[in-house]
Amino acid sequence: MIERILKLFAMTCLMLFATGQAASADTGAQAPLKVVQTAVDQTLQALHTHTKAQLSSPKYVNQMVSSIILPAVDVEASARLVLGRYWRTATPAQRSAFVEQFKLLLIHTYAKSLTEYTDSKVRFLTNRDTVNAPFATIYTQVQRSSQQPLAVDYSLIKTEAGWKVYDITISGLSLVTNYRTTFSQEIAQTSLEALIKRLAKQNEANNQGSASS
Repeated sequence: MIERILKLFAMTCLMLFATGQAASADTGAQAPLKVVQTAVDQTLQALHTHTKAQLSSPKYVNQMVSSIILPAVDVEASARLVLGRYWRTATPAQRSAFVEQFKLLLIHTYAKSLTEYTDSKVRFLTNRDTVNAPFATIYTQVQRSSQQPLAVDYSLIKTEAGWKVYDITISGLSLVTNYRTTFSQEIAQTSLEALIKRLAKQNEANNQGSASS
């Protein structure tokens, strides 16, 4: 379920810029929208200017995600929400380790679906967009051929570095909530330290796969 949400988010980001509808958003939502649009603009430019051989390399695409998409995401805020009550009881070392492994997990998952494209279009529901600093929510509707529209909501937080995405909700399914449910169950059965080690092992395997490509 989590990877499905991330895959849909990656494709939705591509559609978001491709449709060129961000300019229709209301003034109050311009700043949050611009964060997403800029990242997508740069992503599309990279996808269009690099060779198929480059884009077929997981290592190369991972680097694209790290330099283009990740700066638009508040990874620590997402990680803090994902851990929920376990963040409060975690040591500073555990928090730092979890944020790092969570970031690597996001990079790999985004990269797996980044080069996939769809002909769907995005419609901005500007009458629903909300900006109440330090939070903002941008509501969109993905229109797919022969299928029901897909609701995609972007939750952003205003940080010292500007607006950052911290959660994506697709058809009522929150990325943060899904990770929190999955990880909470794992921590309850084992421990936070065990989860961090498991993620580190998984990320290491992903990195080895990327390095050999």
